[in-house]
Amino acid sequence: MEKSSGGNYQLECPLAHDLLNKLSVIVGHYDLLEEETPGNSALQKRMLLIRSIAKAMAAELGHLQCDLVSSRKTKGKKVSSG
Repeated sequence: MEKSSGGNYQLECPLAHDLLNKLSVIVGHYDLLEEETPGNSALQKRMLLIRSIAKAMAAELGHLQCDLVSSRKTKGKKVSSG
């Protein structure tokens, strides 16, 4: 799986971290199986769908993770300044 475009990933949520790892395994297995699967077959298309969904879920989870970090930082500033 491609590395995320941000080096700003922080482990704020262990569950999100674990899910991202598992989604990476799904995508990695697709990449390995792709070499052994006949091109343009029904199986190949199903596997590609699974890979696409896993990548989309990982991207969405990454955005939610960033939003969570940002939200926590914002709430922390409001509490400490008030």
